[in-house]
Amino acid sequence: MNEANSQQNSSNFLDINKILAVLRKRKKTIIISTLVCAFLMLFMSVFVISPKYSSSTDILVNRKVDNQVNAQAQLQADVQMISTYKDIITSPTILNAVSTQLKDQGFNMTPANIKSCISISNQQNSQVFTVAVKAKNPQLAAAIANTTANVFKVKVKKIMSVNNVSILSKAEENPKPVSPKVVLNTLIGLIVGCVLGLFLAFIFDSMDRTITDESFITEELGLNDLGIINEIPANKVKRMISSKRIASRGTRKRRV
Repeated sequence: MNEANSQQNSSNFLDINKILAVLRKRKKTIIISTLVCAFLMLFMSVFVISPKYSSSTDILVNRKVDNQVNAQAQLQADVQMISTYKDIITSPTILNAVSTQLKDQGFNMTPANIKSCISISNQQNSQVFTVAVKAKNPQLAAAIANTTANVFKVKVKKIMSVNNVSILSKAEENPKPVSPKVVLNTLIGLIVGCVLGLFLAFIFDSMDRTITDESFITEELGLNDLGIINEIPANKVKRMISSKRIASRGTRKRRV
């Protein structure tokens, strides 16, 4: 049993050494792949992907109730109404009016384009929901958010026959883009490039048929090992030839 465990450990150690050898041999492939992918992601984030700017406004749903007994029930009703209001605020009735008012402000946006820019969220059991907008410039993002909130506040009175909507905060222009995230995208490029480099390293190594180990000749092919011929670098050969020429010239001068 101990001998079997020892052989297994030895085999695992050899496998690890083989993997490390491949990584050392193909390190240029891994480095180049990592740098290329990181550069491509950086280039796309800075020059290709259009920046997006975000702006948001908060809307409160709260109907005034004189009777304190019904206050809690009305609170739950207002919270449940938010789900309905989320659908109403992105309906054609609201967005068509928003599109018309945006044209008066100098922004040409169709209802479909406005809907694609808007996202609505709220916390659980909260009477406040947020209308967030992402657009190609900060002025447009703030204009869409504020116009949508104002139109919704006016229209919902007629649609639901209630007056329980208030605008808590207006959207402001944010000059800092929220996307693309250059640093994050570059890090993703580094990781993807490193993984791709490792994959290519093992692919190239598996396709390499060069014999680098004499044990392959004796054990795998069953041939006899006749000897080893060491490789001499070309620059060393040139130095040896030039030194011999200099020595031969010196010998000729002495003879003369």
